Amino acid sequence: MMKTILLLAFVATTSAFVLPFEVRPAATNITHGGQTLEQTGFLFVANMTMGTPGQLFTVVIDTKTSDILVPDLTCKTEMNCYNKRRFNSSASSTYYAYGQQYTYNSNLGTFKGFVAKDTAVIGDRKTDLITIPAVKFMQVTDLGVGIYGANADGVLGLGFTAGSQIGGNSPFVQGVQTGNIDNTFFSIWLEHFNQTDDAGTHGVIYYGGFDPVHCAPNPSYVPLSSGTNYQITIATFQSVGKAATNNKNQYIQANLDTTTGQLLLPQTYLNIILDSIGINSNTVNVYPPIVPCNTKITLNFGFSNGNKIAITERDLVVSFFGTCRLQVAPSATGNVILGIPLYRGRCTYFDPIMQRIGFTPALLQD
Repeated sequence: MMKTILLLAFVATTSAFVLPFEVRPAATNITHGGQTLEQTGFLFVANMTMGTPGQLFTVVIDTKTSDILVPDLTCKTEMNCYNKRRFNSSASSTYYAYGQQYTYNSNLGTFKGFVAKDTAVIGDRKTDLITIPAVKFMQVTDLGVGIYGANADGVLGLGFTAGSQIGGNSPFVQGVQTGNIDNTFFSIWLEHFNQTDDAGTHGVIYYGGFDPVHCAPNPSYVPLSSGTNYQITIATFQSVGKAATNNKNQYIQANLDTTTGQLLLPQTYLNIILDSIGINSNTVNVYPPIVPCNTKITLNFGFSNGNKIAITERDLVVSFFGTCRLQVAPSATGNVILGIPLYRGRCTYFDPIMQRIGFTPALLQD
């Protein structure tokens, strides 16, 4: 039976960030700190600047890619750079041109442009700015389709250097290696869906240290099963619903991805999930599937080293235009893609240097 996948997720309206101060060249560098994440569609975005003095961009936080992509001044405004901030290289005193042309592929579409290096500053408060000099980045002349309607200008890739498509160092890894970021990891915390009156559309990314405000201490770590991306091994899977409790013991690879709105799962997992809430998977033709809004379900993922996490209906059952949909969909590769529901209501630590993922409960719960 043909299955249709709808890329549906909670949609929040948001305006692009503005910085409450003028960004100046840093005399001293803060080497750890957090900044606000805000939801646009199913994507989460943050502030950064490129160049000296800094030119502001709102960028998608992307753990699957490893490069900075920002629109160039030559990107046509009447087409896909309409209403986007664009980088003016002639206004930066620290700009260096390479000039190589690249075509860049990601979850957000195909980008085209050329490569240079300049100073990047991440953060949106004076006390938490982190400066990373001489970062290789892509000046985009043709944006990917996933950015067109989003309140975002570009992309901040936080993956591994080995994942760079422009032959550069991963910005985060470069910051750690040069001492501009204090420690080897960053964390992402997102509000539970509908946790607050802003509908759970905010979070925090914390660079180079443990987030003392949003995250419980002492993460439980899971080793990476790949040296090139945030991939971990799932050993056990359990779906607990009103109708049944179903288990699957199977070693399968899972990638952590902040640009995917759902959990993408093999069909065997989807069958287990739907059966546990009393739905025949043969009757489901569209994903994410429509479910009763009072659905109760817990998905338990057990990892190869024995650590476990649980994701409940609170972050899986999402109201969308008068119906509720369970935020799961088939995986094109047969592996697991752990998208946005994973990051809600917990802190996830990404450590590309020590090659591990850490999980802690969030402190800010209701």
